[in-house]
Order: sequence, then structure tokens, then C-alpha cells
Amino acid sequence: MHHQVGNHIVRMQGDEADLSCYGIAIHYLPNGTNRNTRTFVGSYDLHLEKVRGTWRIDRFAFHLKFVEG
Repeated sequence: MHHQVGNHIVRMQGDEADLSCYGIAIHYLPNGTNRNTRTFVGSYDLHLEKVRGTWRIDRFAFHLKFVEG
């Protein structure tokens, strides 16, 4: 497996933050068809909250654009 994200945008307000970014994931699984890889492309939206001095993710969403393979 390979997962890669980039173009992070973070909006902070006090002890909360919204983060968005683009992502791609490539999964490899050998099979009889020789179509061994599947690629997922989309974007992520996360919400974080600072709890007792530590940032915690309390919402996480992946928005699939397309799958190939």
C-alpha cells in the first residue's frame, strides 16, 4: 500500500481546526487477473479539537473522486 496526501489547508480558531487536503492511495493485491493494483483518488476533510493540550481528530471524511483498477 501507498498513501499520499498534499496541498494541506488548515483553518484554526481557538482550540479547534479544520483541515482539508487531496489524497491518493494505491493498493496492491496479487490475483489471477494480473490487475494487481487499485488506485483511489479523492480528498479528505478533518476536524480537530485540542483536548488537555493535545490535538485530537474528532471528524474524518474521505470524498472519493474515482477508483481505477
